[in-house]
Amino acid sequence: MIRVTKLFLTNFRNFSEQRFGFDSEAVLFVGENGVGKTNVLEGLSLLGRNGSLCSADFDEIVRIGEKNFTIYAEISGHEFIEKIAISFDATQKKKNLLINGEPVSPKRQSDLKNHLINFIFLTPQLEQLFILGKSDRRDYLDKIVSDLDSSHLLRIGHYQKLLKERLLILQKHHDERWLKVVEEKIVELGVSIAAARIEAVDFFNKAIASFASNFPQAKLCVSGEVEEMIAKQSAAQLEEFYKIKMKENRERDLVSFKTEFGVHRSDFDAIFLAKNISAKLCSTGEQKAIMIGITLARARISSSYKNQPTIMIFDEVVSHLDAGRKKNLFTEISTTKLQTFFSATSADLIPTNVLSKMISLSSA
Repeated sequence: MIRVTKLFLTNFRNFSEQRFGFDSEAVLFVGENGVGKTNVLEGLSLLGRNGSLCSADFDEIVRIGEKNFTIYAEISGHEFIEKIAISFDATQKKKNLLINGEPVSPKRQSDLKNHLINFIFLTPQLEQLFILGKSDRRDYLDKIVSDLDSSHLLRIGHYQKLLKERLLILQKHHDERWLKVVEEKIVELGVSIAAARIEAVDFFNKAIASFASNFPQAKLCVSGEVEEMIAKQSAAQLEEFYKIKMKENRERDLVSFKTEFGVHRSDFDAIFLAKNISAKLCSTGEQKAIMIGITLARARISSSYKNQPTIMIFDEVVSHLDAGRKKNLFTEISTTKLQTFFSATSADLIPTNVLSKMISLSSA
């Protein structure tokens, strides 16, 4: 089993220097609001492949009054990573990664990314995913896809850069030949992104259906013009249609200075199967249970189907869960046999029979 056994934070968020040791599967950080529980979990997540659970820029993470931060961890059970550290120099805007004490070049970081721990997390904000904006839901969809397709987020990043480049060409140059080349690249990536989303969602739905879970089963779905055409047209036909839309929308996109058509406008939803309705129409409690179910499914798929180093993080998730749901959550977590980190304002929120280690945090 993959485990983080030690975590050291230096000049990170509210911590000038903080050291933790973990020798168990289930770890709870407990303390009042504002003491830094989420900060510790964020530090853990930054050592993984998918970035911060708070989606923060590194400049925002450095402790006030300091110019750099360091996150260091020791890991057991990993194929080749025993020690990992991330540091950031705010003056030079430079991030450094060290694995087993050796600096890793930016080029090699891309190669090693798939070997980093996949931290699957659920936060209070993600519990409200289905009432947040479409972009938040789409970002979460792409994280699900990246659990299965490690190149997906790279394609998304390249696609977004091309969209910006196209708008700049429209605004400043309107060079027809250059514009055509950029649009062709957008189309190629867009179709690949849409196909990856459809394939991943189909895989997840089959996996979720096979899991015995006490949490509501949901059918994931993606809606978007490009995705909906995947099953109806050949790749060549879809690409040709996509190119025509890009060309037709040039004047419109120039006026609005945004690209009105494409996979960057797709949406993500989940159908609550017990009622056959969209998660957007479910109660707050039902939405929370659906997101817990999806999170557990992601962790199972990551660890079992993809054989990835996987650890779960639940930030304040146990709050407002009734006794039955709480019992179900910890029963299912124990069956995954994955190291799991929790945060809560009170230890009373966690059943004592499932808690391996409690770490109390208090204001400095």
